[in-house]
Amino acid sequence: MGSMKLAVVVAPPTAAFEAVVREPLLEALSLLRDYGFNGVELSLLDPRSLKKTELAEMLESYSLELAALSTGLNYIHYGLSLSSPDPVVRRKTVTRLLEFADLASDFDSGVIIGLIRGRSERGVSRDSAIRLVVEGLSEVCRSARDARFLLEPLNRYETDLINTVDEALNILEEVGADNLYLLLDTFHMNIEEAIMEDSIRKAGRRIGHVHVADSNRLAPGMGHIDFKSIIGALREVGYEGFLSAEVIVKPSLEAVLDSVKRTLKPLLASSLK
Repeated sequence: MGSMKLAVVVAPPTAAFEAVVREPLLEALSLLRDYGFNGVELSLLDPRSLKKTELAEMLESYSLELAALSTGLNYIHYGLSLSSPDPVVRRKTVTRLLEFADLASDFDSGVIIGLIRGRSERGVSRDSAIRLVVEGLSEVCRSARDARFLLEPLNRYETDLINTVDEALNILEEVGADNLYLLLDTFHMNIEEAIMEDSIRKAGRRIGHVHVADSNRLAPGMGHIDFKSIIGALREVGYEGFLSAEVIVKPSLEAVLDSVKRTLKPLLASSLK
């Protein structure tokens, strides 16, 4: 059985989102390599701004894999949303997700559907908004069969659409695409799931990616989540992908990388025995 791998989410220094590493890319990659991480998850505003060849060379020179591509900044900065009442915005959102898919497909990494699903707004009921999300997801999954899409349940304070693993599994059922998976995030799960390990078992083989953050959204080891138990449940269902730290960078990036590594590396090593 393969082993889970460690990554960290890195965003542009201008990103208006707190729970990511906002450093110049090469400096961040250099640190990830020095701390022994396996991959990097990139949070991008425009996937076309990165040439595939340049990205491949960059990753190779730092011995890192591309864990996933995160799309949420497109919602925060540009208001792109699959559930927007405006069909023009929805069309732009689908187009943007397909641009992400084009970049991801060369690296066998997933495209995250987190904040970019939006929230119910202006006279659109929650049910109607969810229908729009299902339509948009069906279209991107059908149009980019080579790409994997990762639907992330987010806590109720960030969106009113798809907060729990159960709700996300229902969406996967409705979309019915074999290239749509779940992204589980321990920070959101700690708010929304009664027992995180049970939700992991329920998601099972549909888990395509995992975000790790502690109960306070700081690095694993800085809060009270039992990561030994979480990793045990992930191994039970045969998950072999990335554990990608999407965390608030405090007190420093070095402290974050050290805490992630100290908390998770021994658990991954011991669970191989």
